[in-house]
Amino acid sequence: MLEFVLNFLFPPVCSVCGKVDKNWLCPNCQKRVERLEKSCVVEIEHKKYEKLLYIFQYESLVRKLILRYKFSNQAYLNHFFAQMIAKNVENRKLLQQYDLIIPVPMHQKKMQKRGYNQTELVTNELSKILQIPTKNDVLLKVVNTVTQSKLGGKARQSNIQHAFFVKKDIEVEGKKIILLDDIYTTGATSQECSRVLKEAGVAEILVVVLAKD
Repeated sequence: MLEFVLNFLFPPVCSVCGKVDKNWLCPNCQKRVERLEKSCVVEIEHKKYEKLLYIFQYESLVRKLILRYKFSNQAYLNHFFAQMIAKNVENRKLLQQYDLIIPVPMHQKKMQKRGYNQTELVTNELSKILQIPTKNDVLLKVVNTVTQSKLGGKARQSNIQHAFFVKKDIEVEGKKIILLDDIYTTGATSQECSRVLKEAGVAEILVVVLAKD
């Protein structure tokens, strides 16, 4: 009864066009976003991670959708993003070669302010789809850094340095790990997370992001 009343007073609307839709993403807009899929795998050299998989370019409708997912309490979009990562057959073949999925963490203060870690929600959903275990407490963010999007390239690297920590009592040595984040711009966050994971003994890292800027 309560759900019915809430839906009547505050009907669910499409995250892109704003039309009323019970799934929060109308069929037309979902198709528009799906047509933008790139699903590109890049071999990485001279970094602490070996490969990068991104699903979209960070532009147009995708940018709008990700920003609303992160900052407008639209956490339910985690289902859509996880499905977009896993729907591509080649993506699934690649991802299922790995042992564990780890999300890029948020600092506790930002987590409390936002209410959820958007990357962790996608990780949890992707773990269910692919039947690959996830551990959300392996990698911790111990420094409350300035938001990366507010900084330039070099400043991003110094801003994120020594911001992450791997819990020593969790076994990751010899594991092949998927490191999941939302947006890839300079790769500074991926590099720093991968650095501490490799120091903890991780064998190989595939960085997976929703979109590449």
